[in-house]
This record gives sequence, structure tokens and C-alpha cells, in this order.
Amino acid sequence: MDFLRRVRLSRSDADVNVAAEASGLDAFGTEDTMAAPAPAPGEPVVLPQQASIAIAVLAALVLIEAVPAALWIRARLRPPAVAESVAAAALPATGTIPLASCESTPVPSSAAGPAAAPTSGVAARGTSGARRTDAVAPVVPPVDKSMLAGSVAVTAPLPLQVLLRGRVVATTEAESFMLPVGTHELEFFNESVGYRVRRTVTVQAGKTAPLRLEMPMGTVNINAMPWAEVWLDGKDLGETPLGNVQIPIGSRELVFRHPDLGERRATVLVTLKEPARISVDLRKK
Repeated sequence: MDFLRRVRLSRSDADVNVAAEASGLDAFGTEDTMAAPAPAPGEPVVLPQQASIAIAVLAALVLIEAVPAALWIRARLRPPAVAESVAAAALPATGTIPLASCESTPVPSSAAGPAAAPTSGVAARGTSGARRTDAVAPVVPPVDKSMLAGSVAVTAPLPLQVLLRGRVVATTEAESFMLPVGTHELEFFNESVGYRVRRTVTVQAGKTAPLRLEMPMGTVNINAMPWAEVWLDGKDLGETPLGNVQIPIGSRELVFRHPDLGERRATVLVTLKEPARISVDLRKK
């Protein structure tokens, strides 16, 4: 409406200008314009060139003012941004997250790596929507070593090394020694007397398996000057000279007794390698 009103005013001004030109009031008019006759009633008015230019300028001004106004109205009438609605929809409903889960729990940092970020009690959701939880390792109770091993107590008249699969694991000088639970083949060895034997022992958890080793017999030749009765572990072996006497291998103590020369003790090492020999002179003090 404003535009039409301006156009009508322009046309009225144009009519006034035309009348002024006709009366010779326009100082800038030409002879042709001054001589132009007035239009007859009912005849369409032909605007001069200056009026057409003024109308065109007015129309341009109206368009320049209308474009910003249209953009402003469009911005005011535009609906809310889609991103804001999506963000509002993504927020959880009030009361769905427990208050205790919002407290962060610090995680101890590793000695070799950087400090780990605190983790939240709210479980993260993957692309599939499934709730992801951290795996918790089961608590393993401490293992009682006595339930995994037992002991072996060996009785032997001389020290022996104990071998398991060719490796020395103990000696018979100890009261007992530990072995894993199960059945084991042990080897008992003494290099000095040439003794080597294998025994199988079953070890039970927390128990002691007894094992007694009997020594084999060795040969010994015994003599005394002038003569003597020979005793071994309270047993009378006879009067010297004694040859090829069978006694258990190992370090043995013999007792020589003479009615006039008294008593003498001597030690002999009986082995399986060769016959042992021992001779005592009771006449020497």
C-alpha cells in the first residue's frame, strides 16, 4: 500500500510539473516542453523522461528496504535449530542416573605408564546400545604350599646323595626333605663306597613318607698282633686272623680285645669296589 501511495504521489507531482512546464515556470525546460499542449480530459497521461527516472529510483529504494525486512521476518519465524532439539532429546530423563554413580573413582596409576584417568560409575554404551562393564578378575585364595608337597625321611647307615632325574635334590644327612606330590623314582648315591641304588617313593600332600635303606655287604680281611678277638656292633666276629668277612659297607668301627694286652679300637671303610684290609698291633701303645 505504501508503494502504491508513493506511485500516486509521484504521478501527482508529475502532473504539477507538466502544468508548470506548460505555463513556463520550469526554468530548465526546453522549448518543446514549454510548447507541449495540456492533455484532454480522459486521455492517458504520458510522463516525461525525468518522472520515469524518479519512479524507477523510488522502486529501487523500496526493494532495497524490503529485502532486509524480509530476511529479518524470516529469521524470527524460523523454527528452533535441529541440533538443539537433538541435544535436548539425547539428555537422560531426570532421576535415571543414580546420585552415587556420578561420583568418580580414582584409578591407581601403573608404575611403568602414565596416570590413568578417573572412571565414572555410569557404564558407557556402545554402538549396539548394550551396556558395557569392566571385567573383574575373580579373587583367588592363597595356595597352601603344604597341599602341593610332602616330605621324605630316609634312614641309612652312611651319608647318601639323593638324585631326582639326575639332579641332586637332598642328602640323607638331613632329617627329611621336601618333594612335590606324586610318585618319584629317587637315586641314592655314595661315590666313596661305590654304592648306587634306585627306590620309588610316593609323596602325599602334607605327609612324610619314610624310607629305609639297607646297605649291602662288603668284604674285609682282619688281622692283629699277636692275636685278638674282633667285635663289630656288639657281635663277636671271631679271633684273628679273619679273611673275607662280610660286613655292611660303610665306615665301621672294630673292637680288638686281648686278655693281656687289653682292648684297641680301629675304623675300616668297607666298600663294594674291592675287599678292605685292616691290621692292628696290640703290642704297641
